[in-house]
Amino acid sequence: MAYINKSQALDQFEMSTTELMDIKTALDESAIVAATDRRGIITSVNDRFCEISKYAREELIGQDHRILNSGHHPSSFFREMWKTIGNGKTWHGEICNRAKDGSIYWMQTTIVPFLDENRKPYQYISIRTDITAQKNIKQITHIAYHDDLTGLPNRRNLIQRVERKIEEAKQTDNKFALFLLDINRFKHINDGLGHKVGDMFLVEIARRLIAVDIQSDSFYRLNGDEFVYILKDLNRLDEMTERILSIFKESYIFLGYEFYSSASMGIAIFPDHSKNFTELLTCADSAMYEAKKRKGNTCLLYEENMSGFNDKMLMLETKLHNAIRNNAFELHYQPKINIQTGEMDGMEALIRWNDEKLGFVPPDQFIPFAEKCGLIIDIGEWVLEKAASQVKQWNKSFGLHLRVAVNISPKHLAEKSFVTRLKEILDEVQVEPNMLEIEITEMSMMDQNEDLISKIQNIKDIGISISIDDFGTGYSSLSYLKQFPVNALKIDRSFIQNISNEKSGMAMVAAIIKLAHALNLEVVAEGVEELKELQILKDHDCKYVQGYYFSKPLSVKDFTKKLEEQNLVTN
Repeated sequence: MAYINKSQALDQFEMSTTELMDIKTALDESAIVAATDRRGIITSVNDRFCEISKYAREELIGQDHRILNSGHHPSSFFREMWKTIGNGKTWHGEICNRAKDGSIYWMQTTIVPFLDENRKPYQYISIRTDITAQKNIKQITHIAYHDDLTGLPNRRNLIQRVERKIEEAKQTDNKFALFLLDINRFKHINDGLGHKVGDMFLVEIARRLIAVDIQSDSFYRLNGDEFVYILKDLNRLDEMTERILSIFKESYIFLGYEFYSSASMGIAIFPDHSKNFTELLTCADSAMYEAKKRKGNTCLLYEENMSGFNDKMLMLETKLHNAIRNNAFELHYQPKINIQTGEMDGMEALIRWNDEKLGFVPPDQFIPFAEKCGLIIDIGEWVLEKAASQVKQWNKSFGLHLRVAVNISPKHLAEKSFVTRLKEILDEVQVEPNMLEIEITEMSMMDQNEDLISKIQNIKDIGISISIDDFGTGYSSLSYLKQFPVNALKIDRSFIQNISNEKSGMAMVAAIIKLAHALNLEVVAEGVEELKELQILKDHDCKYVQGYYFSKPLSVKDFTKKLEEQNLVTN
C-alpha cells in the first residue's frame, strides 16, 4: 500500500486548487456562466453574463432565470428542460433570452446538475455561448429565400432549385415538369373585399397547395397571385394536375365573406420544351395564358403554336423601344432624410412609365422584361443622365450639396465599358462625381470575382458613392462586405415593416446597423411609414431613412416645390 505524507497531500491540494482556478479563469474568458441552487435561484454569475444580459450582478442574484424570459419558447420547452436536469442529466439546447434593455439574444446552453450523496441535484451550472449573430444570419437567409406572406419558397429559391434540377436531369437523362398556376380574377377579390381578405386568401391557397403534395417541398410563390410547382415524376402529371385544380372546388371564407375562385395553369416539360429556366417558365406562362382564354379551372400543356403570350411580349418590347426613343419615361425622386438633423441629405431616383394604351406599368414588371430583352442598358443610361442633370440643377438653384442615388442592373456591371460610360456621362452632364450614388442590389454581388470587385473599386475611385440596395434579402448577406469597397447599406423595407410588431425583426435591424457601423458604412432604412418605426431606428443609431412617413416619390415639379419650401424655412 502506498502512503503520502501531509506535505505531499498539501502540495497536491494546492496544485488542484490552482488547476481549478485556471479552469475558472478560462471559462470566464470564453463563456457565459451562471450557478443556481436546486430551486433555480441564481447564486452567482460571471462578468460576461452581466455584460450580455445588461443586468448588474446584484440585480440577478436571488432571481430565477425567468427574469430573462423572452416569451419566445412555450412553457413546455422549459418543463422538458427541468425534467432533464431534475433527473440529474445534462441538458443541451438553444435558448432565446431578453436583456434588460429589451433586446433579444440567443444562447447555446449547457446546464450541468451537481448531485448530493442521495443523487439529487443541489445546484446547477449553466455554460452559455452567444449565437445571436448566427441565428440572425439564418433568419436573414430564410427571409431571402421565402415569401413573407405565405411562407412558401420564393422566386430566388425557385431559380436555384430548377437550375439544380436541370443539372441533375442532364446527368441522369430524366425529365421534370414545371407548373405555373395563376389565380383568375384575383384583382376582383383584392379590390372588392380588400387587401386583408386578399392576403388571407393567398395564405389559404398556399396551405391547400402544400396539402396536395405534403411529402415534397415543391410549391413556390412566384409573385402576386402566381405559384409554381415542380414535378419530377411525369407519370403523375395527370394526377397532380387534377389534385392542384381540386383546391378550388371548395369555397373560401374570410371575415364573413364566402366566395369561390378558379385558376389557370400551364405546364412545360424539361427538356422537351426548353433546356433553361427562363425559357421553361416562359413556355409554362404561354400555356397558362392560353388556358386563361378558356375560363374556369383549366390546365394546358405547352405547344409551340401558343403564340398569344409571345405576341404580347413582342408588343411590350416594341413599346419599350418607342419609350426610350421618345423619352417617354419619367423620374420621380424620394428624399433621403438625416433623422439626427431632420434635414434632407439626398434622394433616390425612381423610374416611372405611363403608356398611352397600357397605362401605368409598374417598374417591377417592365424592368425585369427590359433585362431579358437587352434594353436595360439604354434605360439605365437614360436614368443616369437624367438624374445627374437634375441634381446638378437643384444644387445650383438652391445652393445645396445633395446626392442622387440611381439603381443599376447587374447587366450594367457585366458590361466591360460601363465604367468608361459612367465617366462619359459625368463629362457630358458636367456634374461632380460626389453628386452621384450607384445602388447595386445584393443579388448583383453573388458572383464575387476579382473583375467585379475591381469594377466597383474603379467606380468608387471616380468619386461616386456605392451602396448595397435591398440589404438582407440577398444570397450571402454578410460574407462579401469586407470584399467589396462600398459606402453604405440600404436595409430592405421588408425588415422595417417588421420592427414595430416582431421582436425578431427589431433584433435583425439592430444587428444590421451594428454590422454597418463596425465596418464604417452608412446605413439607410427604406420603407419607413410610421413614427414608431422611426423611433426604433433612432434608438438603434440609424442615421438615414426613406419612406412615406416623410415623403412618397415626387415628380420633378413637386420635388422642386418641396426644396423651395425647405429653402424658405432655412432662410
